[in-house]
Amino acid sequence: MGTLARVEDREIIEALVAGGAVGGFGSQLHIERDCLLFDGWWQAAFRVAPQTFALRDEPPPGETTVLDDVATQLRAQGLQEVPADPALLIAITYVAIDMGSADWTLWSKDLATATADLAARAGFDTFLNDAPGEGTRPIDFATGMGGLRRLAGLAPLVVLTVGIDDAAVQTMAGALSNCHFESRALGEIGPDECGSLTPNLALIDATSDEGRDLARRLRATFSGRLLPLVAICAGGDLPGADVTLDPASGPAEWAEHIRNLLP
Repeated sequence: MGTLARVEDREIIEALVAGGAVGGFGSQLHIERDCLLFDGWWQAAFRVAPQTFALRDEPPPGETTVLDDVATQLRAQGLQEVPADPALLIAITYVAIDMGSADWTLWSKDLATATADLAARAGFDTFLNDAPGEGTRPIDFATGMGGLRRLAGLAPLVVLTVGIDDAAVQTMAGALSNCHFESRALGEIGPDECGSLTPNLALIDATSDEGRDLARRLRATFSGRLLPLVAICAGGDLPGADVTLDPASGPAEWAEHIRNLLP
């Protein structure tokens, strides 16, 4: 196991699946411990164990063949798609890579191997993160990812904005240099698509009925612990939002509230 220099993306995939690499950078892909990320932030694959992998089962946020390419490499290693326990896999990825609910396919040598690897990984992550012994510190994978991304010139946190104009987004991005902003128009994205982007926070223009409806649906889909929700809305607090901001206060002030909600 080791860390790779910047290489081709196909080599990054091979290194994760067959080489046991825990770091490395390609043009669109890079490895952080057991996670393969696309475009610096989107979790495409996760190594549960040397013979068991989780592959994202949601559309990537940009043009890429990463999911097909990883599947090809997994097959080349003699692995196949097997049934998964979604709740257990989500629990593992939440602890290991600080990721909320997402759709995955599970690949392994066979179902028995996958089941054993999942059980072992769940116990391993629980031991490291939830029950540290005296004199030990739990591993904070999110902090490690943030540090690696900063070293690589990448933003460690993802903020999703919906219905916010480009000028306001640029102002906030300038104030929050450690954040990657994903912007969508109202009507372009729903709760499921929001989940596939795995944001650390969502900022919604809720000045219209469409925006308020999206905010309500997001709150019904995600808990505030997994997705802090900030709503731009006049007339007082919007039910379900963690913070409601006055449209007149402007993006510089919005950025300060966002900063306080981010990990």
